[in-house]
Amino acid sequence: MVECEECGTKLGILEGYRHPTMGKKHLLCSPCFDQVSESVEKWGEFVLSNSFNMGASKSNSQQDWENMLTSFNQIQNMFDNFWQKKKSV
Repeated sequence: MVECEECGTKLGILEGYRHPTMGKKHLLCSPCFDQVSESVEKWGEFVLSNSFNMGASKSNSQQDWENMLTSFNQIQNMFDNFWQKKKSV
Protein backbone atom coordinates (compact mmCIF):
# COMPACT_ATOMS: atom_id res chain seq x y z
CA MET A 1 0.00 0.00 0.00
CA VAL A 2 1.14 3.49 -0.84
CA GLU A 3 0.28 6.62 1.14
CA CYS A 4 -0.57 10.07 -0.16
CA GLU A 5 2.46 12.36 0.11
CA GLU A 6 0.39 15.27 1.42
CA CYS A 7 -2.22 13.88 3.82
CA GLY A 8 -1.03 10.33 4.42
CA THR A 9 -4.23 8.52 3.42
CA LYS A 10 -3.73 5.00 2.12
CA LEU A 11 -4.12 4.62 -1.64
CA GLY A 12 -5.23 1.44 -3.39
CA ILE A 13 -3.28 -0.36 -6.09
CA LEU A 14 -4.69 1.67 -8.99
CA GLU A 15 -5.39 4.83 -7.02
CA GLY A 16 -3.26 7.94 -6.87
CA TYR A 17 -2.07 10.74 -9.08
CA ARG A 18 1.53 11.55 -9.92
CA HIS A 19 2.86 14.52 -7.93
CA PRO A 20 3.28 17.50 -10.35
CA THR A 21 6.71 18.48 -9.06
CA MET A 22 8.12 15.43 -7.23
CA GLY A 23 7.52 12.91 -10.00
CA LYS A 24 5.90 9.53 -10.52
CA LYS A 25 7.28 7.85 -7.39
CA HIS A 26 5.29 10.25 -5.22
CA LEU A 27 1.53 9.77 -5.39
CA LEU A 28 -1.34 11.97 -4.22
CA CYS A 29 -5.01 11.35 -3.52
CA SER A 30 -7.54 13.22 -5.66
CA PRO A 31 -8.23 16.17 -3.27
CA CYS A 32 -4.53 16.69 -2.58
CA PHE A 33 -3.70 16.48 -6.28
CA ASP A 34 -6.23 19.22 -7.05
CA GLN A 35 -4.79 21.41 -4.30
CA VAL A 36 -1.16 20.86 -5.30
CA SER A 37 -1.92 21.37 -9.01
CA GLU A 38 -3.63 24.68 -8.26
CA SER A 39 -0.68 25.78 -6.13
CA VAL A 40 1.81 24.86 -8.87
CA GLU A 41 -0.29 26.74 -11.43
CA LYS A 42 -0.39 29.87 -9.25
CA TRP A 43 3.38 29.64 -8.74
CA GLY A 44 3.89 29.43 -12.52
CA GLU A 45 1.69 32.50 -13.07
CA PHE A 46 3.67 34.38 -10.39
CA VAL A 47 6.99 33.51 -12.00
CA LEU A 48 5.78 34.54 -15.45
CA SER A 49 4.32 37.81 -14.20
CA ASN A 50 7.63 38.73 -12.56
CA SER A 51 9.86 37.89 -15.49
CA PHE A 52 10.60 39.57 -18.77
CA ASN A 53 8.07 38.73 -21.43
CA MET A 54 10.16 37.70 -24.41
CA GLY A 55 7.11 37.72 -26.66
CA ALA A 56 6.23 41.35 -25.99
CA SER A 57 6.39 43.65 -28.95
CA LYS A 58 8.97 46.41 -29.03
CA SER A 59 6.35 49.10 -29.31
CA ASN A 60 4.72 47.91 -26.08
CA SER A 61 8.08 47.79 -24.31
CA GLN A 62 9.06 51.17 -25.70
CA GLN A 63 5.76 52.66 -24.51
CA ASP A 64 6.43 51.32 -21.00
CA TRP A 65 9.85 52.99 -20.94
CA GLU A 66 8.37 56.27 -22.18
CA ASN A 67 5.73 56.16 -19.45
CA MET A 68 8.39 55.56 -16.79
CA LEU A 69 10.54 58.37 -18.17
CA THR A 70 7.58 60.76 -18.12
CA SER A 71 6.83 59.85 -14.51
CA PHE A 72 10.47 60.31 -13.56
CA ASN A 73 10.58 63.72 -15.25
CA GLN A 74 7.44 64.83 -13.38
CA ILE A 75 8.97 63.82 -10.05
CA GLN A 76 12.23 65.55 -10.92
CA ASN A 77 10.33 68.75 -11.80
CA MET A 78 8.51 68.58 -8.45
CA PHE A 79 11.82 68.42 -6.59
CA ASP A 80 13.30 71.21 -8.71
CA ASN A 81 10.33 73.46 -7.94
CA PHE A 82 10.59 72.61 -4.24
CA TRP A 83 14.27 73.52 -4.08
CA GLN A 84 13.73 76.75 -6.02
CA LYS A 85 11.03 77.80 -3.56
CA LYS A 86 13.33 76.85 -0.65
CA LYS A 87 16.18 78.97 -2.02
CA SER A 88 14.00 82.00 -2.64
CA VAL A 89 12.61 82.00 0.94
